[in-house]
Amino acid sequence: MLCILVYEGRRYYLYRSPEVRKVATSWIEYTATFHEIAMSLDDILIKDESKPARTKFVFTGKPADFIRLIVRNMGDAWSVGETIDKEDQTIAFSGQSCLNALGVIAQTFETEWEVEGRRIHLRKVEHDKTDPLPLSYGKGNGFVSGVSRIGSNDKQGGRLCVEGGERNIDPAKYKARALMLPKAARLEYQGHTYRTDADGTYVYRWGSNVITQAAVALTQIYPKRVGTLTSITIVDEAKHFYDVIDTAIPADLNYSQYRIPGQKAVIKFESGMLAGREFEIKQTDKALTGYHHDDRRFEVVPQEIDDMIMPGGVFVPKVGDKYAIFNIDLPEAYTRAAADELFREAVKQLADRADV
Repeated sequence: MLCILVYEGRRYYLYRSPEVRKVATSWIEYTATFHEIAMSLDDILIKDESKPARTKFVFTGKPADFIRLIVRNMGDAWSVGETIDKEDQTIAFSGQSCLNALGVIAQTFETEWEVEGRRIHLRKVEHDKTDPLPLSYGKGNGFVSGVSRIGSNDKQGGRLCVEGGERNIDPAKYKARALMLPKAARLEYQGHTYRTDADGTYVYRWGSNVITQAAVALTQIYPKRVGTLTSITIVDEAKHFYDVIDTAIPADLNYSQYRIPGQKAVIKFESGMLAGREFEIKQTDKALTGYHHDDRRFEVVPQEIDDMIMPGGVFVPKVGDKYAIFNIDLPEAYTRAAADELFREAVKQLADRADV
């Protein structure tokens, strides 16, 4: 039977057996730690939606999609709360509890989580922002000896050094191994002006006298085009040969002309039954022979994943699935767009760090 403690109107639960320590013959100490309902997340493993469900899987989605997955695992009494809106991310899970998974999800989307009752939120946690509790030092003001304050200057960062993702970057041509900020650029955000240096390595707030530095790796931002499959051709089902087609590929984006030397071009599915999985596109050492620009068609090379050959069975591409191509040096317009996105995200993070 679960032991419940009610304190100041809130319920706390005893999820683990108390610690027992024998002090003397007739003196035994018990230490019982009560937790709020959120601790029950640690008792349930996160599983995917397949039947039978697996505890080792890859999941792709927006923040709300991940919280919905946890809620489905926890049961009908749980619900999705407020979630931030960010681009899809892919996370690999392997035997983690819902509590541990929630921490990984929050870290991946660079935010925080909170449980209110049985409602799970994934967003910045702020309380009493409009009605803060005034505190002060001195006799009779509520502070006891030993109270200290840790400064927040280490969080500010007058200069925020930024590094983007390495995917779809040709180091020999781009002269860098990862995406850089736009050089000597300017952006207005929340009433302040932010600029980048002449080399595109860091961002700073114009007019700020903060001289500390910080760094951030925004590896999820890189040049890419997310497409949508418009048709599927089953070339040989027994041999797992599938061709996927996206008729919306622009006329000037002939993937066969942009392969990065020494790298194998791959297609990564970002939704559908193959979400999070990558497959090589048919190619030789010198040419991407598996892309046919005339009909916007890719020849997918099957491979063994999770002890089965994919594509195959229920794990096959479908019309409407999202995908992206990697190890491709996309045209300059895509790189510029990614650099602008990197700049905007870096400015947001620098603004969050500011102590204003």
